[in-house]
Amino acid sequence: MNKQELDGLLNFINQPNIDLSINIYALLNGDKTPKKLDIQAIDLTSIRTIFIDSINNLVINENEYVLLPISSADERGKCFYEYDLELPEELNNLIDVIGNDNIHIFNFNDEQIVEINSLLIVIGNYEHQVSLFKKLSPIEVIGRGSFFLRKTSERFERFSNNLLRISPGFQALSINGSVIILNLKTIEKSFGFTEVIQREALLGIEAIREMSIVKNIEELESLIDNITFARKLIKVARSSPVILNNIPNLQIIDFTKNHPALRGKIRYNEDESMIKLHTKKSKDLFVKLLNDDFLTSELTRLFYDSLAKDGIDEEDNNQQEN
Repeated sequence: MNKQELDGLLNFINQPNIDLSINIYALLNGDKTPKKLDIQAIDLTSIRTIFIDSINNLVINENEYVLLPISSADERGKCFYEYDLELPEELNNLIDVIGNDNIHIFNFNDEQIVEINSLLIVIGNYEHQVSLFKKLSPIEVIGRGSFFLRKTSERFERFSNNLLRISPGFQALSINGSVIILNLKTIEKSFGFTEVIQREALLGIEAIREMSIVKNIEELESLIDNITFARKLIKVARSSPVILNNIPNLQIIDFTKNHPALRGKIRYNEDESMIKLHTKKSKDLFVKLLNDDFLTSELTRLFYDSLAKDGIDEEDNNQQEN
């Protein structure tokens, strides 16, 4: 899916005279099963407007954003990510709540507002549905460890009840069975996502091990706990052009000796048949190399370090020329 296709799927929320319902579910600390919030209809109408505006402002109207697989996530800005890894259970709820009439109502006798950590918001009708994941900040569950005063007559007195504040914004959505991540950093801190990234990154380590090009592979293994570096290893495992095109090790090593960004920054074993990664910088450069981030302009012969590389279909170019 690309950004234009995502916008097309979401545009049902803007159709004139469309009748859309909204349901809101809570995820509680220590409980992976959502609970439906029983909210009066007049208030649901206002909440629906809040989140329709959020979908427009945060996704549809962001024309400069691109949509990438999350396995290709890097340091680029202005990206949304389609989840193509093992889906954590909490994010799987984004899909499961759609059309599910068997979810229990939030019961004030059994649950407390302060236990709510996230919301799932489902907007749609019989034909179209979108679900949103909203991780709550401390200021959105009012009453956690705080002392509140309210005006009564001409004096202040303690307000002891907890409040749930519904504010705009969300970090992920699901539509047509796909999960789209808007805020990667928030998701990384939640529900075991780090463990998923680390498991996938090990596949990148194994792909590099099979190349027999790195003398001290343990130096890469030591960085698995670094989530940013681990994401780069996932990209290696899933889509490294160097690995997919079976570039010979000798050609790779020769490239490291001659490219300005790599020359003098990489070490080798005695017969220079393998690479030795001796610094954090050399490890970053090596992974960039496997992801083919070092480019050369055929026109200017200038060298570039580029994360975004959009392939060109030569057949399409030939058709345009004719």
